[in-house]
Amino acid sequence: MSETFKILSLDGGGIRGVLSARLLQEVETILKKEKNQKLHEYFDLVAGTSTGSILAAGITCQMNAEEMINVYKNEGKNIFLKSVSWQRKWRKLSQLIGNNCLYPHTTRDNQGLANVLEKVLSETHIGKKLGRSPTMADIKQEIEKNTTLPFLLILAYDVLSRNTTWFTCDDEKEWYYDNKLSEICTASSSAPTFFPPYKLHYGEGILPHIDGGVSANNPELAAISHALSMKIKDKPNPKIDQIAVLSIGTGRTTRPYTYDQINKWGALEWIKNIPNIFLDPSAGNSLFIAQLLFKGICNENHLRLDFDLNERFESDTQGGKVRKLLEKPYNKYIRQRNQEEKTVSEETVSEEIDNPDNCDQLIDAAECYLKHGKILNYPKQDDKVPVRDAIQKFIKWH
Repeated sequence: MSETFKILSLDGGGIRGVLSARLLQEVETILKKEKNQKLHEYFDLVAGTSTGSILAAGITCQMNAEEMINVYKNEGKNIFLKSVSWQRKWRKLSQLIGNNCLYPHTTRDNQGLANVLEKVLSETHIGKKLGRSPTMADIKQEIEKNTTLPFLLILAYDVLSRNTTWFTCDDEKEWYYDNKLSEICTASSSAPTFFPPYKLHYGEGILPHIDGGVSANNPELAAISHALSMKIKDKPNPKIDQIAVLSIGTGRTTRPYTYDQINKWGALEWIKNIPNIFLDPSAGNSLFIAQLLFKGICNENHLRLDFDLNERFESDTQGGKVRKLLEKPYNKYIRQRNQEEKTVSEETVSEEIDNPDNCDQLIDAAECYLKHGKILNYPKQDDKVPVRDAIQKFIKWH
């Protein structure tokens, strides 16, 4: 078995990044047992979009999974301020009833996010040596000194130049190399309708960036492309059949929209539902293309960890007939746990991306997925294996 170039790809999804962090914690546990390695020692490239960029940066700066979970649990309230959330809801209500004087001013501020990321990354192993959040140039220097650190790829969308910026640390000096990693992650996480654009300095000018999820909420295709073309000192680039990808989502939103419902929407309703409608398709397309790509090469080289947050339809037993919507959605893994252990807990998982109060429930959903979830058994693709077994097999194989 030839050595593979291992990529970790981390989706966007706001506070639901805590779900990804819990899945990463399981990967970390199995990795420690199987290979006595940490996350930053095992992967060669870590790619992240939006909240995934925060996790990617944390791993590159040698944070462990528990520390990253605690960022969401302890600092989520300082990122998604309740006052701002309520202002946004009142603003939508005033527009809906046609009275903009009801609540005329909605504050959108990503300074809380920037402050949290500066604090968190300053307290990492690299940050403590520098006394601040490292810059991309600092990350590049650390990688050159410590070959066990992974390369980093973060995506954000430049609304001035109208293209996606690939923030990397393996090329020759780029315009963003003097920007702090905390600033780049803030730019990548500035989701429209939740945060304003973030100003990244470019010489004497400014390049406003927004959430990278508008172009690539699942960054695995970008990561694969980058691995094939990146500049690696004293090492050849990997070939496509030498690349292995572990891709981790933030839970899939399953809320359906009917024709009659959407047909009545005005600008306000479209704006309100942008995150639910426009971010998931790009992530799904990236996954589908990656799966087709690896199907033609080696199925063992790709593993996706993600699941529907809620079931919303009755089981289709009529062979293609229109399914009936459930009155109350439920997470099938939490329900299975409740039935097996005869416990009682809320089974509907909130799909909000800006409510830090949901952290414990999202972690619980991830744990139930790890315990009860199953993944198609590659390469046969004709049966399923438990999620933990699939993770263990991926790590053993690579």
